[in-house]
Amino acid sequence: MRRTLPTVLTLIAAGLAGGCATQEYVDAWKVCSREWAGRIPPDYRQVLVTRERRTEVPDGTETCRTDGFTKRCEKGMRTEWIPYTAVETVDANAPQREQRTRECTEARCASIYGNPDCKV
Repeated sequence: MRRTLPTVLTLIAAGLAGGCATQEYVDAWKVCSREWAGRIPPDYRQVLVTRERRTEVPDGTETCRTDGFTKRCEKGMRTEWIPYTAVETVDANAPQREQRTRECTEARCASIYGNPDCKV
């Protein structure tokens, strides 16, 4: 699944806004994010990753109840985690771009507000 850069930027900005970042910090981050998105563009690659899925398997026990003339039995189950391999598309440049964006944001906040958090 390939997302467009504006969509990714919007999702990240929403995460910042929902956290404890000030609006000033979010605004500075948006400016720096656009700048570094142009300097370090996405480099999408497909990689193999190991994931796990949950499955229920019988554990060998059985619980029976009698209701009048009806006997109902249920097999005991336990959860097992089954590993599997999946292909994911990742942006190989994302860690470097995010670090540069963070550094730019902190520097911008420090120059405007006198602190790296853009606190007024």
